[in-house]
Amino acid sequence: MPWELDYALLSFTQLKKSKYYLEDSDKVYIDVTLNLSSYIIDWEKSKIAKEFFINKFKSLQPLLKDYICRFKIYDGDKLYGHLDTQQESTEDHIDCYTTLNPDMYFSENLLACLIEGSKHIINEYFTITPQIPKLWDYTWDIISHPNYADIDYKNWNELDSYDIRHFIKSSNQDPILTPINTHKWAGWMDLYSKNTWNDFWIHNKEWTGYGPCDWYSMMLSQYAKNHGLDFQQYVLENQIVCEYEIGPLKDKSFSKYYKDMLVLKDIPNQREQFESKMQEYLKEGIKHLTDKGILK
Repeated sequence: MPWELDYALLSFTQLKKSKYYLEDSDKVYIDVTLNLSSYIIDWEKSKIAKEFFINKFKSLQPLLKDYICRFKIYDGDKLYGHLDTQQESTEDHIDCYTTLNPDMYFSENLLACLIEGSKHIINEYFTITPQIPKLWDYTWDIISHPNYADIDYKNWNELDSYDIRHFIKSSNQDPILTPINTHKWAGWMDLYSKNTWNDFWIHNKEWTGYGPCDWYSMMLSQYAKNHGLDFQQYVLENQIVCEYEIGPLKDKSFSKYYKDMLVLKDIPNQREQFESKMQEYLKEGIKHLTDKGILK
């Protein structure tokens, strides 16, 4: 979204640093979309013209010149969001996929660790998940780094993203791939095998806009694993991702000054709409897997 462009600068900077840790044979394709949908934003009533965001978006693009990039600006009047981008980014020549929200901190080593880890996995269906610090309930503990085990759940958002960065940089612990029996991820720069992406993320071509497809994919993949599919999640220990919005950039202050000058339209809550159809989507997903012969 346009108010996330300063976060995008932070992410692009980390991706620029990440390039120096990749093997020469690693090909990384990056699709980036600036969403200026007039279905969401009333541009005529807003105090900032969309041209400001277009020019700023273009000014950031040289940071990714080391990658194979496709930059898109959606300037239409339809509902548009990450569900559309994920489907548009699905191509036969891609071996693994990852998603990245603009407001995520990740180390410059993470991308190389994810790619290298994927080369040693023999499962046809797999997900590699970096560790996280602490989140709001116990269900996240299985992918949380033990350094944050003693923090109360209610205090999870009092952590500082830059303290977490310092811990990663000063730690002598090597990245380790560890298989787990349950499926838990947040869509925070996880890596998905091609078949995982195609069969557990984006098979529903009717999805548009925004919605918790990560939650959907977790439940569907867990169902498939429980019914005999060789689907394995791995935790990439000692590589931690977190939101910049904990710490000094808390309360969305890094984007609020943009958002305050934009007029958002009163549209249905996309997450609520998606979640209201979750059981229907899961039934469709199970049928999709059965029809393809993936589930017996």
